[in-house]
Amino acid sequence: MTLEQYIKLRNKGYDLPEIERDYVLSEGTVWNLELGYTCYLKRIPLDQAVAVISSIETDQIH
Repeated sequence: MTLEQYIKLRNKGYDLPEIERDYVLSEGTVWNLELGYTCYLKRIPLDQAVAVISSIETDQIH
């Protein structure tokens, strides 16, 4: 599924679980598409959002 297809479905009122189930997508795939959809709504370039997320340092449990 393309991001454009996902945006159309969300704009039609589909929610994440429906899209995941109806289009047989993994949870991870749906969340990645949701990130793109949220960036689309906020008019934030997706690559900019990924850069911000990548710059966040987290404590890793070993």
